[in-house]
Amino acid sequence: MGALLLLVTGRTRQTETAVAERTEQLEHEITERLATEQALRESEQRFRSIFNSVPIGVVYTDLQGRIKQPNAAYCTMTGYSEEELLSLSLASLTHPEDRAADLASQQDLVDGRLPLYRRRKRYVTRNGPVLWVSVTVSLLRDEHGQPHRLVGLVEDISEHLRLEEAEHARESAETANRAKNEFLSRMSHELRTPLNAMLGFAQLLDLDRGEPLHERHRMWVTQIQQAGWHLLEMINDVLDLSRIESGTLSLQVESLSLEPLIAASMALVEPQARGRGLTLVRTMAEHAPLQVLGDATRVKQILTNLLSNAVKYNREAGEVRVSTRRTEDRDGTPMLELDVCDTGLGIEPQLLTQLFQPFNRLGRERGATEGTGIGLVIAKLLAERQGGSLKVRSEPGVGSTFTLRLPLDSQARPMTASQEADEEANAAYNRRHVLYIEDNDTNVEVMRGIFGLRPQVRLAVATTGLDGLAAVRTSAPDLILLDMHLPDIDGMVLLQHLKSDEQTAEIPVIAVSADALPAQISAALGAGAIRYLTKPVAIDEVLGVLDELLSQLTTRFG
Repeated sequence: MGALLLLVTGRTRQTETAVAERTEQLEHEITERLATEQALRESEQRFRSIFNSVPIGVVYTDLQGRIKQPNAAYCTMTGYSEEELLSLSLASLTHPEDRAADLASQQDLVDGRLPLYRRRKRYVTRNGPVLWVSVTVSLLRDEHGQPHRLVGLVEDISEHLRLEEAEHARESAETANRAKNEFLSRMSHELRTPLNAMLGFAQLLDLDRGEPLHERHRMWVTQIQQAGWHLLEMINDVLDLSRIESGTLSLQVESLSLEPLIAASMALVEPQARGRGLTLVRTMAEHAPLQVLGDATRVKQILTNLLSNAVKYNREAGEVRVSTRRTEDRDGTPMLELDVCDTGLGIEPQLLTQLFQPFNRLGRERGATEGTGIGLVIAKLLAERQGGSLKVRSEPGVGSTFTLRLPLDSQARPMTASQEADEEANAAYNRRHVLYIEDNDTNVEVMRGIFGLRPQVRLAVATTGLDGLAAVRTSAPDLILLDMHLPDIDGMVLLQHLKSDEQTAEIPVIAVSADALPAQISAALGAGAIRYLTKPVAIDEVLGVLDELLSQLTTRFG
């Protein structure tokens, strides 16, 4: 009996132990299951949060492309609600022209011929507008490895494509602008070279006192010069307008004394004004500084254009009046206003709005007065580029007044009279030796004719760059005239050779070229040229530069 009791008791304890252990296991399993379920819920929440907050569209479909689950971004992108999308397929959203390629890619993906596919296509949104998107579509498989669903990542690339298109348009515009500038530069060079011969020989004929021209022939030569300089003006104007429009025109803005520029500009038009019996009047503002901020060359260009027009379009025996006054801009900036007034026919009010249009001469092209129709356009753009303006007022039958405004340099002290006075050319120097490196025979003859007006200067000629370099080293000249386009070596390279050699570095070099673009001029001056003369050359300018430089030199001739 006792043994039986002990046996039952032992079994009971074993059973209790087993039950306790199993209970503990079950509790552990339940805890793990609850933790797993909680983790799954949290994972689902995270997925759902990411799915709905990601900034690109995400869409799940069945293998036929019917939408099963879109995210919020996809709904916003297409314009449909989630409920509406569940009744649609990807094909119904795809632009008809893109649909066939899209369905073919889906089939290749389901059949295992593609791991995924990416493509650009168009969506037709709920409200009608077409939307360019980039799609990446992958295949999801079930637990048995069979195709189950498709998932697509969809990004709106409309703005990206607009930027690409804008960038392409910008590159195309820059390419076209470069081609235009290269064409204009080449044409400028090709036109200037024959013009140098035409104008050069015409000037020499006009200046020849040994065998003076018959009066009738002199009139013909004058006509040649007028036509030649007019053609040169047209070339320069077209180049300037092109550079301004492309933004490649560089300006050297500095403090300028305006009065010498006005005097020089009036001197340029004085012979033409005298020929028409016009009176030139200048009235400067009293007790007002005439120091302005601007580019000296471009300010003079504006003044010359305004004065030239005032002379050309004036009546016979009329008047051209230049006056200045101090004023202020709207923000209080001190400005100087310069008026150029004429007593010509004036301009009708309805035509004033067309005055600053390129190549529009307001009907004057039918008259005998020459013009390009772009001089005023350039003058206005140049004034604005220098912080000023150019305006006009006109009264038919009375005349026109053009007003140039430029910023005053109120801090500058006025220049003295001696500083403003132009130095007179001094040709009273002894013998000099000049070397001209030029391959064009016609240009050489023009220069020989010019040097004939300075008999104390001996002109030697080298027709290639290497011959010129050898001539310089054999017998050093006092001055070198250098063409920038030579048959054997680039003029810029030769200039650099001359300036890097101790034997020739101190010899002044004047570049003489038909290349008139500012970048080319700046490059030559930066490489060491002391001056840059553009063809066609003006004889007075060449002689003035020669007299200025050669009179300063001490040479072996004494």
